[in-house]
Amino acid sequence: MAGIGQHIEYAQNYIAQIDSQQARNMAQESGLSAEKANRNVERLYMVVQAMWELLAEKTGLTHADLDAKIKEIDLRDGRLDGKDSTQTIPCVCKQCGRTILSGLTSCTWCGSIIDDNAFRHSR
Repeated sequence: MAGIGQHIEYAQNYIAQIDSQQARNMAQESGLSAEKANRNVERLYMVVQAMWELLAEKTGLTHADLDAKIKEIDLRDGRLDGKDSTQTIPCVCKQCGRTILSGLTSCTWCGSIIDDNAFRHSR
């Protein structure tokens, strides 16, 4: 007959095996998620590149014009750091007037759709 200590040890080993398998599953899912995100970034890069080339061909804009606009946008938050930190500034819901995090697609308080800017980062 097995003692209580052996049962506890068996349970601990079983839990460790489950935890190990869950960790492997999570690592695999993270790898797939990272791979999918990378594919999305690559696709987005090609779309932006195509849009820029079409715009430059049709309007005569130059890379200098593009670089100047990128710098202007980057400096909107007061820092030249390659980020648009204005996207993290809280905003006010037009429906209920409560403060919400920018980047949300709907108000957390009243559910109103927030769609005032096509370039808002969604969460």
